Amino acid sequence: MRLVVNKPGLFIGVKRGMIVVKERSKKLVEVAPPQISRVIITTRGASLSTALLRLLARHKIPLIVLSGTGFPSAKMLPVRGGAVRLKRMQYEAQRGEKGIYLAKRFAWGKVVNQKALIYHAGKSRLKTKRDIAKKLLNAAIEISKVAEKIRLYDGQNLEECRMDIMRLEAEAAELYWNAFQDLLPEGLTFPGRKKRFDKPSDPANILLNYGYGLLASEVLIALEYTGFEPYVGFLHKDSPRRPALVMDLMEEFRQPIVDRIVLRLLRTMDSSKILEGGSLTREARLEIIRAFYERLDETYTFKGRNLPIGDHILLQSRRMALYLLDKASGYDPFTMR
Repeated sequence: MRLVVNKPGLFIGVKRGMIVVKERSKKLVEVAPPQISRVIITTRGASLSTALLRLLARHKIPLIVLSGTGFPSAKMLPVRGGAVRLKRMQYEAQRGEKGIYLAKRFAWGKVVNQKALIYHAGKSRLKTKRDIAKKLLNAAIEISKVAEKIRLYDGQNLEECRMDIMRLEAEAAELYWNAFQDLLPEGLTFPGRKKRFDKPSDPANILLNYGYGLLASEVLIALEYTGFEPYVGFLHKDSPRRPALVMDLMEEFRQPIVDRIVLRLLRTMDSSKILEGGSLTREARLEIIRAFYERLDETYTFKGRNLPIGDHILLQSRRMALYLLDKASGYDPFTMR
């Protein structure tokens, strides 16, 4: 269970070993720590006690504070071991074949998942919207060709390889987002994919960006629990402004989690209630948070293990660690084919 605090004026504290949420003097929630896997604060104006921080640390419960765009702006995790050897191998991989291999695998996984989403959407429309279905299936074929180019790509230097792989990834992205537009409800404006710094004004992009922010929080927690340095990446270049390895591992989960729930929300929500003043309404923010965590709790079988998708994020982090530590011969991205 995840405790999401999404209303200004709430207080989160502790009473007799229980986590308590209050509004003024009225108790709204009382829950035992073992029932909580995350505490997520999505609003300004909430307050909490130091007793809560100690309780969360004792029970190894992460606390995440989200920005208005959904990305983590602050976090508290329990103190863990240093994982010095893993970090050393992570840095060394940037200078060798393992870094190139992982960059390719992250990009390949993302593009395969793009193909899968478009392909299954096309198949489901063959009887009702045949023209759109054919367009989607053709796009899936072209995206598959790009995935194969990434798989076969051979490079010697990570810096040069990044540019080539990103170019192929952009080629697949253009095909994917053009097809994505055909999956949206009629009359909904979609000017193509716009990231946060592009300052989009349409519901689809703003929901996508918020969802990717939520995903970044989950991936960040998984990587830090495993012992990685989140700011040292392979596909994405190191930067003090963004955690490159988080961006790397996120790639294979974007379509299976965020893109799917955004498409679902855009079909079910009243479009006039999604945005207000260029930002998500409180109702829309609550809806995407709810849908996101419900999606994480859905089970999926990957590499023979039928688990909640959220558990697969942590497992993928651990599998990457095993590969870097020479305890696994390769790394398979999370794919839904």
